[in-house]
Formats: sequence, structure tokens, C-alpha cells
Amino acid sequence: MNAQAASSDFDNKDHFGLRSRAGRTPKMHTLRRWLVLAAWPPELAELHRLLKRRMIGQQVVARAAGVGLVEAAIGATAAIAATRPEAVMFVGTAGLYLHRRPDLALAGVVAARRLVLSADGVTTGDAYLPPALPATQETTLALRRIAAATGLLMADVACPLAITSRPTMIGRGARLPACDVENLEAFAVARAAAAASLPFAAILGISNNVGPSAHAAWKRNATRAAAAACHAALEVIDRAR
Repeated sequence: MNAQAASSDFDNKDHFGLRSRAGRTPKMHTLRRWLVLAAWPPELAELHRLLKRRMIGQQVVARAAGVGLVEAAIGATAAIAATRPEAVMFVGTAGLYLHRRPDLALAGVVAARRLVLSADGVTTGDAYLPPALPATQETTLALRRIAAATGLLMADVACPLAITSRPTMIGRGARLPACDVENLEAFAVARAAAAASLPFAAILGISNNVGPSAHAAWKRNATRAAAAACHAALEVIDRAR
């Protein structure tokens, strides 16, 4: 998949007020106040460095939301209330499901297309999520379009409560619900942004393959992957401002 193919999922529907209505040329509204969230502070180190150098810290606020679904949801909601942004972006690292997407590789950066709440019992058929519980969240179409224009590939992201470590679970995670990468917090931040009716994007650096050796690989690659995600995120923000 290339950037041109990645943008093919856009339509003319209005989404958070960022897309023009049918019959008019799509136009991106200017977004000046951004809140960029990550799970924990080290993943924002490169973004803080870039913002300090460019002196646009008042327009882009970067904060850590918390590690894991619950803490990230709490942190994102509090940060949105405190900063009152016009748009929210999540940056971080992701594990890659092997053999799911040949065009994705370690050290690559992706933009999230769809975020899916994942649970072991659901993927094995031993449990189900209540219908009233939101289990999927799409990122904002107009921001995906901008991300694709920068050359980023789109990926569907599974967001489990825990890090996948057993090989038997890797296939299930990749098949159900057919996701490409795994991240713990992006779904929670996306839901917080949706609850506040804010445009949302997620940019993830691929730091490891999902599986038993994931943590060791993440420790080696996380800093570089997060930094790459921060550079890509700022490019998307620049194009939307």
C-alpha cells in the first residue's frame, strides 16, 4: 500500500466539521491549538525538542496521558479539559503483527485508520463485548488524508488491555479484528477525543514484532521509533495549521 492507495478510504462525509459537504471541494479547516498525547514522557522527548527549537509550544501542547487503556483515558480526558485544544493527536510505539502487512516493517511509522478495543476472550470466542460498549473508533478522515499526503501508510490498530506475548495469541490478534499493529493506549485517547467532539489522529512508530521477544525489542528500539513518530506527527500538524 502506498500513500495514494491509503487515501482511497476517504469519502465526502463531514467528520468533526473538517470535511466539506457533498458538492464542494474538500477543504481542511485550520487547526491551531493541538494537544499531543503519549503514554509516558520519554515518548514525547523528541517532540519537546522540536517544539522548543521552533518556538511553537503555545500552539502545540505535549503531555503524557498514562500507560494502559484506563490510565490513558483518564489522562486524556483531564488534559483535554485543561488545555481546550482544537485537535488531539496520539503518538507512541506499536508492535507489528508478523505477516499481516508485508509493506510494514520495524522502524516504520504509520497513521492509524481504525482503532479496535481488543480482549483475549473475545478473540477466542469465550466472551463478548456488550453492544452498548464502543469497540471501534476511526481517526478523523481529513487528518488521515493529510497523513497519507506526507507518505505515511495507514494501519488498523488493536488496543488490548495487556501486551500480547504468547505466539498462539498473535494470530488471533491479527485476524480478529484483522488489525495490523498493536498499541495499548490509542483507543482510549481516541474515545476521549470523540467524547469532546475533537478531531483525532494517531501516529505510531513500529518498535517491535508482537510476541515473546517484544519487550526486549521494544527496549532497544522504542526511543528511535517514538522519535520518528514525533517527526511525522509534527509534519501532519504543520500541514493542518
